Amino acid sequence: MFTVPRLLFLCFAFIALGSAVRMVVAHQVFHAAFWLILSFFGIAALYVMLEAPFMTGLQLFLYIGGVAVLNIMAIMVTRQMMHPRRTANDPLTAALMAFSTFSFILWMILQLPFPNEPQVPAPVGNLPVIGELLVDVNGYALPFELVSLLLFVVLLSVLYLAKER
Repeated sequence: MFTVPRLLFLCFAFIALGSAVRMVVAHQVFHAAFWLILSFFGIAALYVMLEAPFMTGLQLFLYIGGVAVLNIMAIMVTRQMMHPRRTANDPLTAALMAFSTFSFILWMILQLPFPNEPQVPAPVGNLPVIGELLVDVNGYALPFELVSLLLFVVLLSVLYLAKER
């Protein structure tokens, strides 16, 4: 039986996945960036349904506010992106590359030994404890630093794309 939370979950999941697919198949990079933002909103709504306000805030501020907006700004200041040229694309080669990449990543994931219990227990509703876990060497310090590295690479990419050639 379909309940209201289940229908909302399916609706937000459809928005997130559907807009992610539209982002991939978009012909213009500017349109793909807007589909990316919609996909991020769908994921943020799923975090709201999971009652994870910290993750919702991260999704909204870091991804929508950071990655997506910087992407759109880079597209807008780059002259070549505003007047796209048609290039020949081979869909068979793209599909083969996507399938091989997906297969390799799936194979790598399946090689990992998954623990039965979380290594570090996740606190419930206690933001200072989450902050301590994010910077603890035995906690989530490495993923936290990788996210900051990702945002730094995005910023450098935007600056590279925006510079006059």
